[in-house]
Amino acid sequence: MIALDLPPEQRLSTLTAQLATGTTAYNPTLYLSRARAYLDLGFPDLASGDAYRAVLLTDYVRDYLEEGELSASPADYDDDEREDAEEFRAATHAWRYITSSPTPLETLEEASLSLLARSLHLVGCNEQATSYLRLALRRFPNSPKFSSLLQETSASPASSGKARRFVYPWNHHEPDRFSSETLEYLNTRVIPASSKNVEVRVVKLPLLGENAEDLGTTTQLGVFATADIGVGEVCLEEESALTVVTDPMDGGLCEYCGQRWEGETSTCSLCADAEAEGIETVVPVWCSTHCRDSAIEKYHPALCTRPTAPLHRAANASSATALTATSQPGGSVYALLLLKTFAMALVQNTHPLSLPETKYLYGVPPIEEAGDLRIGWGWEENVRGAVGILEALGVDVFTGTSHLSKAAEPEWWNTWVVNTLIAKFRGVASGRLDSRGYTEAAAAHTLYSLVNHDCEPNVRWECGGIMKFWGVGKEEGAEEGAAVRKGEELKSCYCDKSLGYKERREWMMGCLGGCCRCERCLREEREEMEGGKVLN
Repeated sequence: MIALDLPPEQRLSTLTAQLATGTTAYNPTLYLSRARAYLDLGFPDLASGDAYRAVLLTDYVRDYLEEGELSASPADYDDDEREDAEEFRAATHAWRYITSSPTPLETLEEASLSLLARSLHLVGCNEQATSYLRLALRRFPNSPKFSSLLQETSASPASSGKARRFVYPWNHHEPDRFSSETLEYLNTRVIPASSKNVEVRVVKLPLLGENAEDLGTTTQLGVFATADIGVGEVCLEEESALTVVTDPMDGGLCEYCGQRWEGETSTCSLCADAEAEGIETVVPVWCSTHCRDSAIEKYHPALCTRPTAPLHRAANASSATALTATSQPGGSVYALLLLKTFAMALVQNTHPLSLPETKYLYGVPPIEEAGDLRIGWGWEENVRGAVGILEALGVDVFTGTSHLSKAAEPEWWNTWVVNTLIAKFRGVASGRLDSRGYTEAAAAHTLYSLVNHDCEPNVRWECGGIMKFWGVGKEEGAEEGAAVRKGEELKSCYCDKSLGYKERREWMMGCLGGCCRCERCLREEREEMEGGKVLN
């Protein structure tokens, strides 16, 4: 056991190492201890992820005990032939740890539900906290701690909260974005495949806050023209394997590139056979040999015959309301991006944050710049949904192992990894609407993510399978001249530029991480204030 008087950082490090060792990943006591360490460090969102795993383990044990399948002296119950092999394996290992511990199962169950509800309350997800508290009261009606907390959560039944947004101290996967090595990689490995007349440079941008206050500047990357870019001239074309379509079977879009297909296509016969047998799998349609081969090389083996169709149905059903005017994909579409990222990690034996498609995406600032910056956080999106994705992919949600990847480990799928990925998606993912206004495709592109925002843009973009940027004139409808001069930075508008500055700032708060302070926003804000003075 870990001494509680140790600093929380030390407890966290030690517990994480223990949970990554053998079958200790099934020990509910370790998850509860790490959840408390997260709480002590001010991360109730991360605590909820560990408390949930403790709840799952104690629930599994309780269910199999009631069915008479676990004895007081558990033996080796592993049986891969069972339909519920993963849950049963988790229960048997958890039961071993519980029977060798002085803490009885009932106490662990009560502590797990209490810690989960408290964590959700602290992060602001009172609706879900209330649900677990009511469950806890049915199981433990004489526990006063649940009744008192229920009064607090019921008074403000919010379904989503906010969590801190920055590079976690233990996140060693983020690159030094401004190093010569990073610039060399982007300019020699990424740029040549997409453009001949742009390059990535380091640039100073306004540091943004929630109230549009002047906080100084921050260092970022930007994309600059190495030659004049004319109005209407395509200056960047980028492909990304991290592309998702909400309806890959009947939507008429290629599952790999998201482009509307015509003529001859290809698919996966194994997925088709699985669907015919009643498995809720996705039968992908690929528009070309290139797309099929790329999908098989990068991620499809992890998705092949797996029951992932419900995730696409959820995205398809909610897409009418999942997108804002910024064309940023919403929660159910983030789930598809997370699914694709996890599949790529498994097939490529690479940590989800170290994939080429995710590593250089910007979404989390360094801690010295982030301050108390927070991002919207959802229980279903960041914890339960992520666990559901792992289960659909056949990943053990406790040990992190999979038959596809020998390298996979629990840390790959930790809640902080999910938080970081979703923050990146929120910051830089693009979305495309169909004729009904529904989300039909979304993607994350490295170079697209490096083109900074301005409410008076000099380039526009469109993602129709390939992300394309082209020059636009200052005046609406301009058809000639240079949109971007050599040496100037490419700037794209992240929202509907016809909106007023207040609406633009509101729409972009999530992706920018604060209120926009571009010249146009500041000018319009100043003009409004001066106009108010005249009226007064």
